[in-house]
Amino acid sequence: MRLRATAVALCILGTAVLALAGDGTPKHKDKSKPVRHALEQAYAQLEAAIEQNDAEAILAFRHPDFEAIDAEGRTLIVSAIQPPIDAGFSLGIIELNGDDEAVATVRQSFSRMQRMGDKLRKMDTSVTQDETWVRTPEGWRLRLVEHVRDMQWYVDGKRVEPGKPYDPDAPAYAPE
Repeated sequence: MRLRATAVALCILGTAVLALAGDGTPKHKDKSKPVRHALEQAYAQLEAAIEQNDAEAILAFRHPDFEAIDAEGRTLIVSAIQPPIDAGFSLGIIELNGDDEAVATVRQSFSRMQRMGDKLRKMDTSVTQDETWVRTPEGWRLRLVEHVRDMQWYVDGKRVEPGKPYDPDAPAYAPE
């Protein structure tokens, strides 16, 4: 009888140890993992389209109801894309809204040559924003960009104030 009680106690203890193995919390399935994988693939394809200056491929990632809201809360009209030479996207937190909508916090960067005034200049920009993606029959499509923050713009290596007209004679922008 004593041997049996010891065996049961060891079995219970072993189950508890296995359940808490690792960081001390029970393990559960991360439901955002398949969505993260799908969005990582979409961003990789979007990067390639941007770097190839393929406007049709870039626009293919946009949902028909696409809009972008800037840091001041204004809805932006998306203008023609200048030919970037490099693009990058880093996905942060992804929040799921059901099975067909995901909001991803994204840090994006673009480096390109761009005509400013009468001179071709190197333009580097980066921003953090929340991007809402919607699952459609054609795949995940970007519907909304909002909560734009942490903007950094550089022209020919000098930091400039985001959204302001470029003045080559202005001192480097130094936010407080």
